[in-house]
Amino acid sequence: MIKLVKPLFIFFISLNLTNSFSQEGNIKLNQDPKLIKLMELKKEVNTETFTSGQYTIQVFNGKYDEGSELMDKLMFEKKFEDVFFSFETPYYKIRIGKYVSKLEAIKKLKIIRRNFPSAFILKPN
Repeated sequence: MIKLVKPLFIFFISLNLTNSFSQEGNIKLNQDPKLIKLMELKKEVNTETFTSGQYTIQVFNGKYDEGSELMDKLMFEKKFEDVFFSFETPYYKIRIGKYVSKLEAIKKLKIIRRNFPSAFILKPN
């Protein structure tokens, strides 16, 4: 019986000490407003910039004259958001969209293929 009393006594004493020395309080965080503005600007830049971590759909690969004509047509029709006209040796390319997930790109590819049957998805680097 004495062997059982000693561990129980130590347990209750340590439980009592734990409760008596616990702390409560509030944390107040002061941040520079410039930091908050900088974080908002960074988020905006990330959403606008075409990054290598996104899928895109290529609809054209060829000469400048043909690409420029198609680009003008796409910009006039305004069917698609985020249309990019670029040059990669030796051809000009037109790509549509910035998709974070492959599933999203596949869904959009089905729509784009109605107008561009040879369109395909480019994987991010």
